[in-house]
Amino acid sequence: MVALLALALLAAAVGMVLRRVIGFAPVNSWDGAIAGAGHSQLAASMYRTEARASLTALILGVAVAGLMCMMGSGWTQGYGLPFALAGSAGTIAGLLAFSLYPRPTWTLVESGRTVAELQPRSATSFARQWVFALPLASAIMLMLCLVLTGVFSATDENGLHRVFQRRSLAGWGVENGQIIDVQYTISASGPFPGWYYGIPVIVGTILTISVVCWSLRRIASTARPPSMDLFGADGLLRMLKTTFVMAASSSALAFHIAGLAAVAGSVLRSSHRDPVPTADLTVAPSTIAVEPGYTLALILILASLVVAVAAAVLLVKAITVTTSMRSIARKIAGPHAVPAR
Repeated sequence: MVALLALALLAAAVGMVLRRVIGFAPVNSWDGAIAGAGHSQLAASMYRTEARASLTALILGVAVAGLMCMMGSGWTQGYGLPFALAGSAGTIAGLLAFSLYPRPTWTLVESGRTVAELQPRSATSFARQWVFALPLASAIMLMLCLVLTGVFSATDENGLHRVFQRRSLAGWGVENGQIIDVQYTISASGPFPGWYYGIPVIVGTILTISVVCWSLRRIASTARPPSMDLFGADGLLRMLKTTFVMAASSSALAFHIAGLAAVAGSVLRSSHRDPVPTADLTVAPSTIAVEPGYTLALILILASLVVAVAAAVLLVKAITVTTSMRSIARKIAGPHAVPAR
């Protein structure tokens, strides 16, 4: 009952966040941006380039994450560490590719009069403020959870903090139909997200947030068009790029959290079941859940499913932004435009 209540609260919170993320659609400004876009061929070229940059980032990010998973499968001595780092490596590679992708500049516009914008721009200028809290909150939650699991982890036979230990029932004796000599032992289960996995993932998360901030600053610091006719198209393009960065990075961090919750929950669930002592030694003893660890394990497993769905929705949002930029390029160029190579 407690697990279901916690899951319902988590699902409601995640659903509220996702509704706001999905509802945040700067593409509602298409018509205004297109209407104000003189120099339509250059504007369309800018949008096509950004669509290619975001698509390249997605493909490269998934490819790097896939390579890390392949490395984890082949490198048995790593005990699955490449799997834990796949999300961070893919996100960092994808965002670096997105930020460093070669682009044309608005300064190619030949205008008789140059207009300068005096309003200062920052990394948070092109989206609602709460949008930036999503990856930051996800990163903080991920790191706090890793610290918590690290504190409760124990060393394996190789001295690596990657298992969970607890005092469990080992056996008992029976004399004259009475249960006697109940014995306990320390059991270990893994792989558990202890310090062996936690410290590298925390470092990867910090690097991911650093790359996100750097990407947002690059988006904000790019020179404005010299013509006021292109301000609408430029502003919308920056909003779309910002949304892409936030959605893609938040998706990767959410997948990290889902994986952490699933692995930790599975280990805790198997660890928190003890056999029930019985005087009849001819039958296999039944097992009983040890609380509160067993309920916590169920909450983590169910929560991992909810967070994984949220991560998938955020990934779809990033893909949608990519297709939106391509669609806007076609609208700006018009029906008689020459197709881009």
